[in-house]
Amino acid sequence: MTPERLPEVDRRFYYNLPSPSDRESFLELEDEDRRPFLEQQGLWQRWAVLPAQQRDSALTSQVELGFAEFALYMAWGPPADTQTRQRAGRPVTVHTYIRCTSGPKNHQYVRNNLDCEGTSEETLVSLLNGVVVEIRYLN
Repeated sequence: MTPERLPEVDRRFYYNLPSPSDRESFLELEDEDRRPFLEQQGLWQRWAVLPAQQRDSALTSQVELGFAEFALYMAWGPPADTQTRQRAGRPVTVHTYIRCTSGPKNHQYVRNNLDCEGTSEETLVSLLNGVVVEIRYLN
């Protein structure tokens, strides 16, 4: 089994598992065993509490202001980079996302622009208290 053969929701969970060994274990599971595995990891609960609009949007890779951080992760996967900055005296988390714009991974989000084998663009997503407050497309 490869991640590309997983059902859409399971594939998005796969990319958000915390370690390579968790991802390997997840691929070996039967369909009916994946949800209990995700519950044990705490990921299913984070998904279940999201409003339906955020879950639906995440499955089509759409992110909007006001979305929860986990909806962002399910939409675009883990960020390529994360920094904490101070804005108006408050800590803001800034995630950098890289999306391939050509090549075999066109439209996919990756951890490194070299993974694109073509061109890429970056997007900065700012979060305050775990909620998306700004999306800046840099290219």
